[in-house]
Amino acid sequence: MLFERDDYCFACGKENKNGLQLNIEINYGSSHARIEFPHYMQGYTGVVHGGLISTVLDELAVYAGISLGGNYATGEITVRFKKPVETGYEYIVKGKVIEDRGKVVNVESLIMDSQDVVYAEANVKLMRIND
Repeated sequence: MLFERDDYCFACGKENKNGLQLNIEINYGSSHARIEFPHYMQGYTGVVHGGLISTVLDELAVYAGISLGGNYATGEITVRFKKPVETGYEYIVKGKVIEDRGKVVNVESLIMDSQDVVYAEANVKLMRIND
């Protein structure tokens, strides 16, 4: 299967008016973005749905991989929720390559506040695609 980009990605696609439209910055081996989840992305009142937190952590991991060159897809993700992520507050999300084994890349991604308090973290195993 060929993976193609069409700018409708739920997390980063600028053409997807229903998506998050993340503005992700990359440096070699890392990625960075800011996000404020609106209230309609809640699970419990005022608390962001865990699936959306996982989506954002996944996306920053993939972009950290892309920063190495090439395209990647998630093969495995393990998310740990440490504190409730609240709607209406700005958070920082980061991805960092921990190990590059060529076809497989291990990445850690975090969502934190401006005081570097970690709210959720993910360990992500990426697979290089479209080679």
